[in-house]
Amino acid sequence: MKYQYYYIENNEGKSNCVIRSFCKLYNKNYDEVYNELKHLTKELNCNNYNDVEVFETYMQRNNTNKIKSSNIKIKDLDLDDGEYIIFCYDKKDYYHMIPIVNNIIYDKNDNCLELYVIDVYKKDNL
Repeated sequence: MKYQYYYIENNEGKSNCVIRSFCKLYNKNYDEVYNELKHLTKELNCNNYNDVEVFETYMQRNNTNKIKSSNIKIKDLDLDDGEYIIFCYDKKDYYHMIPIVNNIIYDKNDNCLELYVIDVYKKDNL
């Protein structure tokens, strides 16, 4: 897998990995994804759009489903070509989400390669 720098932010210079990942995978702008997630958070009666229930529901509604759970480092993932979202962490208290498209990891820095995979989601291209 290759790494490519990818960073997108809102008009105030703020950024969030969940929103960035969805922007890349679904080809949407930051504010559009943010607003959709905020609406879904209220619909599901959750506290935050970073809640697993919220982002998993969002992905399911966009034809993206969990295909496996794992405990390997991102750099050791072996994925077919396609569009993926990886939910990962540092085995402590840092959780992160990154998109992988055709074996290219899109993130703001390459230290994500050392994070551990929690779940892998794949977008179905209908």
